Amino acid sequence: MTAYFDAAAITWDTKQQRVAQAKAIAEIIELTIPLSKDINALEFGCGTGLLGFNLIDKVGELTFSDTSRGMLSEVANKIRNGSHKTAKILDLNTAKIDAQYDLIFSSMVFHHIPDHTGTIMALIGSLHAGGYICICDLDKEDGTFHSKEIVPHHGFERYEIEQLFLNAGLDLISSQTGFINKKIINDKEVDFPVFVIIAKKNEFSIERNLQ
Repeated sequence: MTAYFDAAAITWDTKQQRVAQAKAIAEIIELTIPLSKDINALEFGCGTGLLGFNLIDKVGELTFSDTSRGMLSEVANKIRNGSHKTAKILDLNTAKIDAQYDLIFSSMVFHHIPDHTGTIMALIGSLHAGGYICICDLDKEDGTFHSKEIVPHHGFERYEIEQLFLNAGLDLISSQTGFINKKIINDKEVDFPVFVIIAKKNEFSIERNLQ
């Protein structure tokens, strides 16, 4: 799968639906989370950084992380061209997420990860008290969205992600539709909604995770 993303990286941003989705999700994050220059943020599974670059001027520092070096190369080009001095790149092939963040967000990532539960819990562990986590992904579908690819999950039921947050002791802040992807399937236009679920970590969350 990483090889696929490496090859697709150069033309990734040419798909207007992707660009529109990133902008729509960024707007929800801005409206829901009190962003400031004091925030140290992480985009997990950043791809070319479409979502992160919509938010980079709203936070203090932003780390782009991914396993696709092709995608990270595109991010590096954007950082250089935009002179984003507070941006960092984390290659998850060679380094682990070992810092603590005030905001962690991802878009269309977890349906590619077999152990999505363990990964989400690890990300929650990388949040400061009072920090926010935002996960955006496909609603549960029948597999037609990725008809040409093999993925471990065909989207998720929203309550599943919400319950993960609640079980970790987080406060559920918002759960809504952030964007609707449209694809032509058997000559018909089909909607594939993308959810945006945001939760906040508090002292109770920390105590619960330590148990």
